[in-house]
Amino acid sequence: MRTLLLLAVGAAAWAHAAWAQKPGGTLYLGSWPATVHIFDEAQQKAVGKIDLKTGVPRSLMLSNDRKLMVATTTKDSGIEVIDLASRQVTSHFVLNTETRKYRLGGMALNADATLLYANLYSVTKKIDRFEVDKNRVAVIDLAARKIVREHDLPKELEPNAGARFGALRVAPDGKHIYYFRENIFVLDATTFKLVDTIDLSKPVFPGMERVFVGFGDDPHEDPNTLLGIFNTTDPHVHRRVFGIARFDLNKRSFDFKPVAPATTGMMGLHMTPDRMKGYTVAFNGDGANRRSEFWEFDLTSRELKRKAEFAGRTRFNFTISPSGRDLYVFGAGFEIEVFDAATFQPRRTIDVGADITTNMVALPR
Repeated sequence: MRTLLLLAVGAAAWAHAAWAQKPGGTLYLGSWPATVHIFDEAQQKAVGKIDLKTGVPRSLMLSNDRKLMVATTTKDSGIEVIDLASRQVTSHFVLNTETRKYRLGGMALNADATLLYANLYSVTKKIDRFEVDKNRVAVIDLAARKIVREHDLPKELEPNAGARFGALRVAPDGKHIYYFRENIFVLDATTFKLVDTIDLSKPVFPGMERVFVGFGDDPHEDPNTLLGIFNTTDPHVHRRVFGIARFDLNKRSFDFKPVAPATTGMMGLHMTPDRMKGYTVAFNGDGANRRSEFWEFDLTSRELKRKAEFAGRTRFNFTISPSGRDLYVFGAGFEIEVFDAATFQPRRTIDVGADITTNMVALPR
């Protein structure tokens, strides 16, 4: 795996109690041609849909208070704000113009979901040519429905090794932006000047690979701490190993615990509601010889506890249900495969009735 994917985690006893009283939740999933489907976890069937205004959905992001969801769409780089209580689109707009097209990359919402920070570049149509602009970071005002600022990246963040975008996360104080790549870069949220670098290439983290965070679709996310799976290189025999890292967004501290030799690839880490267990999908081998496995981790000790092989698709996404009882495999098709998290056995298949195009947002009841 050539990425490090960080997802939020933190201690919260109240979350476990609340979920124990009200198991189940609601799932949101985007599909062709311009729809966000709503599924009830307990019934495991569709209970509604939200029609988007700007085209095919590309990604779904949650606000910190879990009251809003922001969808991006493909055709004209559209952005739509969805009120989750009414399940209605309350605002929508596109960034593209007749002569300028934007391509969005890593994105992150600020604490009150008024601003969307985004990696992007633009392609401008001239009379005799197309000009491809360099990568920038933009500030999109969701109320004003437009880009209000664009900033060049510091030279330390210029794209390398064919990687055009890094992942973004807004600091809890709103004053800084974290830019995740092979190192963690700290930018001033107003000027986008580089103010600090958390160097992951030192001997403790030799060979640290590219760092990524998720879409901001995890309802169990602690806004102060990120936890996730990463790959690095063992300092003694120089073999690639994977482990689980924790990053404190307030203290800017980064620590990790190696777990085992690296596999061919791994997906993101998804947590149970009490944040005690984490699940991912690991791959071994390539092409027709590739094996897909569910892996379960104890997040307190950061140890691998169980794993089991399953029949994985050629391409798919993976997440956990709001109650933590089921694992969902979906994408690149019309179906959601449901697996029991306790046994890793298939439970059922849900027919979405449309081609799935986004990540899944899973919210508690």
